Amino acid sequence: MNLRLLYIIDSLRVGGAETLLLDLLDAAQQRGDSAHVAYFTPGPLVLEVARRGVEMTRLSRSGLRDPRALLRAVRLIRAWDPHVVHTHLVKSDLVGQLAARVANRRRVITLHNTDPWRKNKILSGIYRSITRGADACVAVTSNVADHVANCGGYDRDAIEVVQNGVDLQRFAAGQVQPRDLSSYGISKDAVVIAKIGRLTAQKDHDNFLHAVSILAKRQPEAHFLIVGDGELLGKVRERARGLGLGDDRLTFTGNLREMPELLAAIDIFVLASKWEGLPMVLLEAMAMGVPIVSTAVGGVPELIQDGENGMLVTPTDPAALAGAVRHLIADPPARLRLGEAGLATVRARFSGAAMMDRLWSIYSKSAAATAESAGI
Repeated sequence: MNLRLLYIIDSLRVGGAETLLLDLLDAAQQRGDSAHVAYFTPGPLVLEVARRGVEMTRLSRSGLRDPRALLRAVRLIRAWDPHVVHTHLVKSDLVGQLAARVANRRRVITLHNTDPWRKNKILSGIYRSITRGADACVAVTSNVADHVANCGGYDRDAIEVVQNGVDLQRFAAGQVQPRDLSSYGISKDAVVIAKIGRLTAQKDHDNFLHAVSILAKRQPEAHFLIVGDGELLGKVRERARGLGLGDDRLTFTGNLREMPELLAAIDIFVLASKWEGLPMVLLEAMAMGVPIVSTAVGGVPELIQDGENGMLVTPTDPAALAGAVRHLIADPPARLRLGEAGLATVRARFSGAAMMDRLWSIYSKSAAATAESAGI
């Protein structure tokens, strides 16, 4: 049976869940299935979805404040008639899951993050009541599943863990031509440390910048990149200037879509977040053999064992973050060892193909149940 899959997501900006969406669209096409994307906030990935020939529907310009978003979602579901509605991120979970219930369609929900708002029992209760009854509730890590269950969002035994996976053909260590960073004024001899991700409170760029200010005084060979865009860009730039970090040491690149080429050009990847699920960009960096320094948040410790296949530090601790990065700057053999171990971890446990197989098994069960109930 060829499936029709409706994906509903908060935005088409550059981010982990959005990157996963592109991988899902590719997997659907490889299997001969059809997909449609509904979203709220536009972004650079609109072009990526269009390039794949996938139709899109914008549900609203004002998010949950617009009650017409739910009506548009219901109409879309009834008109396009998907076998499964799969929602990603909170806004889309609320609107998409409720619309699928109203339209009596099978539905899957993916939990991406250890969001702090879930600790509010009222908000978790509202979320649970609106999204209840999904055919499958999928968490990207055990930590995310435990967090949602402990906060009352779902019963733990109702949550299935399907870990994110990375495309090992696209992110292939040693087989990608590194991006030329000379246009940013970065010398070939520099040790390049990159933080990649949306500029939001979750990603804690303030933590990273304070660590950079410590390192810049002691590591003249180091150059730092902030890759991404977001609502805090202006504030992050202002903080960098306040810390005396000029273009000679710190470069803001904006969004870059050639991620394998960028990762092939850097020496150390840093994740400084306050909370996470299982970041796709972290898996991608490890698949490219880049050594990792990360805060020990969310599902990251399920992926990285400190000192074995990466380095973990406590969140919101710039001195600890700087110390771990300094260790890797000064020790190229350690960078090589941790990079190779990270690559081995991803190859063994975080294959994109295995993730897609599990998700399509879930889709197929839901579609089969639809067919059975319809007497087909």
